[in-house]
Amino acid sequence: MLVRLTLASVKARKLMAGLTVFSIAVSMFVLFSVEHLRGEVRQNFERAVSGVDLIVGARTSQLNLLLFSVFHVGSPSSNISWNDYLTLADAKSVKWAIPISLGDSHQGFPVVGTTDQYFTHFRYGNKNAVDFTLGHAFTQPRDMVLGATVAQELGYQLGQEVVLAHGTGKVSFTHHNQFPFIAVGVLQATGTPIDQSVFVPIESIDSMHSVSERRTISRHSSEHMNSDIHEDDHAQHSVIDSNLQLSAVYLGLTSKIATLQVQRAINTDKQAPMSAILPGVALAELWNLMKGVETSLSLVSSLILFAAMLGMLTMLLASIHERQREIAVLRALGANAFLIVLMIECEAIFLALSGCIIGYLMTNVSIWLSADYVQTQYGLLLSPLGYSDAVLQYVLLGLGLAMILALVPAVSAYRRALSNGLSAK
Repeated sequence: MLVRLTLASVKARKLMAGLTVFSIAVSMFVLFSVEHLRGEVRQNFERAVSGVDLIVGARTSQLNLLLFSVFHVGSPSSNISWNDYLTLADAKSVKWAIPISLGDSHQGFPVVGTTDQYFTHFRYGNKNAVDFTLGHAFTQPRDMVLGATVAQELGYQLGQEVVLAHGTGKVSFTHHNQFPFIAVGVLQATGTPIDQSVFVPIESIDSMHSVSERRTISRHSSEHMNSDIHEDDHAQHSVIDSNLQLSAVYLGLTSKIATLQVQRAINTDKQAPMSAILPGVALAELWNLMKGVETSLSLVSSLILFAAMLGMLTMLLASIHERQREIAVLRALGANAFLIVLMIECEAIFLALSGCIIGYLMTNVSIWLSADYVQTQYGLLLSPLGYSDAVLQYVLLGLGLAMILALVPAVSAYRRALSNGLSAK
């Protein structure tokens, strides 16, 4: 009977009830969206690199090394030599080593010089391998592999000829026109910086810059330059200049103990000033820097929910005077004052629960509509909002606020029911 009375009461004021439910739904939508985005951003941070035991670069801070080597933000304070890389790769505890060279770009997307070991050993997310949707890894000096976002946003296909630019800015005045690359592969979307990167053989980075320098200094004829380029293409796979400078090296170690031992040895080596960091530790430190923003967003969202609940309180208080006749009829039918309180509390819970459900659906619909755009523009993979402790906590928060605030009109109705008895004033 109590449920029927509650539904009938809500139906009698369907316009005000609908507006209240809508305001609560919008508030829950904001809460759910902020919480979900926070979780997705954190997962994208954590999934950016996986299966890499150590990242090694020139002596610098932990965050700087992580940012430029994984997220391609900023630049290294210095480089490490190819000989240092060979020393690391030949160490007994090292299973594999992936060299990384940064500093060039294409249409604002970073160019990563590396070896085919990158596609074999690098992992992201839950140790997921880097796979291809089209083509294959590079096998020739001028081969190039595109990240998913790069291929989609620029509309590139296999066989596309691409000219790289010097520097990491979107606008560059120095282009390596004499050394074009050909797209031979497109990677699957990962939701990591891989999607927004262009990969080329690390040997070609050295050849490309060498050709540019010789062209600037010597200014040979175009026929002679073409001859130089072909010579570089022939020799670059067999011999790599020992003066080649690297931005970072990804290392896979034989054991956890070996990881700590190698890290300590690198960080304390005075002859080769390099830094070795644990990616997981650095990612946790980076995320902690964002705690203030995260807390602020959650606080603002909670205040929006509280404002919506105050709107519900206003609606319930405004309806008390109009419901005097309804309350008098219920009293005449044998309802006691406590039942009146329960009815108003149930009405508040019904409105809040309806708002939570609609807000949850609004969040998932928004994710479905915006997922492709967000992935293309921001490289962020959005999964549907499922069950989580945070979702349950926000629903309970909404219901709890509704119950507490509904006590004000419920107590008012209770007193009126006691003082007015069976009469409607």
